[in-house]
Amino acid sequence: MNASPPKRRRRFGLLTIVGLTLVIGLAVGFISGLIETLGGSGTKALQASVLGIGVLLGLLISIRWWRDADEAVREAHKWAWYWGGSAGIAVVVALFVLSGWDLITLNIPPYGDGPDGMLLSGSALTLGLMLAGYLIAWAAWWLRHR
Repeated sequence: MNASPPKRRRRFGLLTIVGLTLVIGLAVGFISGLIETLGGSGTKALQASVLGIGVLLGLLISIRWWRDADEAVREAHKWAWYWGGSAGIAVVVALFVLSGWDLITLNIPPYGDGPDGMLLSGSALTLGLMLAGYLIAWAAWWLRHR
């Protein structure tokens, strides 16, 4: 019997992920701009389709990366998203409650006019604080487990 070491899967490294997502983002932006320049009745639908394809490709890259990640990396990300993301949402809830009670004035610049702009502003605030919480929790996890 031949005792050869198990074949190690090639890791989907950080530079590969950054490179692929950069190329996808640039392609989506370029194609969307080209569609906008050419115009036509289906401009928005075509742009939405290109964006959807870009998001799908990004999701496939994420799935591939997750499958290649070892247990420590997976645990760090799960822990950071749970605790950091939850803390970010808690901060948003506190801000809106304090603003609703007129204890603070919350001036978020709108991303457009009307209710859509306000919805996008609230979403950006929430996602931004969740990401900040995630990054802090992720760094804390790695510092504790070194």
